[in-house]
Amino acid sequence: MRVIHLSYTVPRPNYSDPEAWLKRISFSVVVMECMTAFADVIGIYHINCRKEIEINKVKYYFTGFNKWQLLLPLQFNQAVKKLNPDVVIVHGLIFPWQVMMLRWQMGSRVKIILQHHAEKPLRDIRQYIQRLADHYITAYLFSSVDLGLQWVRKKQIRDERKNKIVMGTSSTFYPIDKEMARATVNIPNERIFLWVGRIDFNKDPFLVVKAFNRFANLHADVSLYMIYSTANQQLLDLMNVEGLSIKIHFVGPIEHEKLQHWYNSADFIVSSSHYEGSGIAVCEAMSCGCIPILTEIPSFEMMTDHGKIGLLYPAGDEEALLKALEKSLTLNQEEEKAKVLSQFNQHLSGEANARKIMDVINMSPFDLHK
Repeated sequence: MRVIHLSYTVPRPNYSDPEAWLKRISFSVVVMECMTAFADVIGIYHINCRKEIEINKVKYYFTGFNKWQLLLPLQFNQAVKKLNPDVVIVHGLIFPWQVMMLRWQMGSRVKIILQHHAEKPLRDIRQYIQRLADHYITAYLFSSVDLGLQWVRKKQIRDERKNKIVMGTSSTFYPIDKEMARATVNIPNERIFLWVGRIDFNKDPFLVVKAFNRFANLHADVSLYMIYSTANQQLLDLMNVEGLSIKIHFVGPIEHEKLQHWYNSADFIVSSSHYEGSGIAVCEAMSCGCIPILTEIPSFEMMTDHGKIGLLYPAGDEEALLKALEKSLTLNQEEEKAKVLSQFNQHLSGEANARKIMDVINMSPFDLHK
């Protein structure tokens, strides 16, 4: 069996180095590599490079196509057809006419599966094209039932039975000795809470700062470290607020591979997101044993087995987050860490995702619509 993963997106900013791009999408690469235990796997990407390479049994094709060529992708789809796939997994739910063209060029034999990447139901003319494209799509991969139901309610997916619950992304990180990790990043031996994300409304870092500032005033042995890609003026103003606890540390950007030591230094991973398609930073933290303190959103409910792992609180609720932070101090950390690692290995790892995707691929048409 041959499975092709592809997208119709040209990265922005674009890449010209294939290996740098594959590091950038390591959360997808790890799943593709695990899928090679079951199938011949190919990944196709549109960075500014024309090259073919093979790494860890996955063949990668870098096409060099630009966004205009992918808008009406007759040439690209024909190139995909020549690779003779049995299954094409399209990453993203924002390419309805490209998927329709793919089906017309591929014929009915090839299964076409769409993997959700945090997109919300389409609101422009594409919503009507998506309703047509849905007739040609074998199945959809969502990280939670509720995320898929949003598309069903908008009638952009006509049958919720086509939605399969598979996260589709994972982590390349793993547990290492905590003392060694903390020595590497130079942080003290106390309860460490970690927040990783962008500075924007959806990630809501200001909620975490406000709640933790109150929390740190009650407990001397806790610290919050915040890792983020860019600092805006709001954050800079917040960093200079009078009375802000010295226990809140604004770390800034960190190279991805160095996050291994940060995740292994932390006891807890905190998220304040209002919406996530999956939650890659949380997944990476859980792969290292961080206990999650997360918002009650569909993707996090799935990742924590509906709150059986870690602590959940309503998004945007400062008082609820403060209560969750207080409750975290009462947990048996070793037992909770073991539960986190078990949850990751069984449901969120590359191997688990690969098995789930292959289960969907191997379903008969009858089973797909159960």
